[in-house]
Amino acid sequence: MAHDTARSSASPADHLQAYGGIIIVVALSLLVGATLGSVAAGLARGVVPGDTALIGAIQTAGQFVGFGVVGAGYLSMRDDWDLIRFERPTARDALWIAGGFVAVMGVYLGASALMSALGIQSGDSVIAQQGRENPVYFLYLTVITIVLVGPAEELIFRGIAFGELRRLWGPAPAVVLSSLVFASIHLWSFSGEGLYVSLGMVFVLGSVLALVYEKSGNLLVAALVHGLYNAVQFLVSYAQATGMV
Repeated sequence: MAHDTARSSASPADHLQAYGGIIIVVALSLLVGATLGSVAAGLARGVVPGDTALIGAIQTAGQFVGFGVVGAGYLSMRDDWDLIRFERPTARDALWIAGGFVAVMGVYLGASALMSALGIQSGDSVIAQQGRENPVYFLYLTVITIVLVGPAEELIFRGIAFGELRRLWGPAPAVVLSSLVFASIHLWSFSGEGLYVSLGMVFVLGSVLALVYEKSGNLLVAALVHGLYNAVQFLVSYAQATGMV
């Protein structure tokens, strides 16, 4: 299949189509996601006025529905569903999900410990700032990240971006390049002096997710690992914000 091997004789047109497709998909995901998120938030204000946490969560849900629409639309318009590897989960996939989750958490905790030992500060998370003002926001995001954020981001960045780059260059370069794309769209997710440190962390975690996808051969595995990792982060943030830990 098209995703099994890199194109050893890819033409300039192949490269242009792949790079152009990635740029268009990422740009449209951000645009359509922001639009649907704003629309969803506007509708929510008419139903649950004053509940800023729920409205913010609904806006996030709308945003990642937009990501999914763009990703599915791209694959449909090109009639290129073979670009992604997606299968019904098996017992083997369950092992990959567990192993991938342990790997992602291990990398995160190891990097965090190293940064702490070296006195390196990460950037301020925009989501964390919003959640500290209303901690229940983290609980809403715990559900949304498993159902929508993980699957939608994996579709765009591992399914499409990694898939296009893998066809051209093979797995290893695709891991690096797709993770750079993944990190770049998080530029607005952090602030402060540690901004680029946080983006570096996103790059590393994106690389782990790309490797999990490559080795498991199932986008659903990466989506669940991604969603579960985020969910743990939000639950920990909730516990810290409410004084539970």
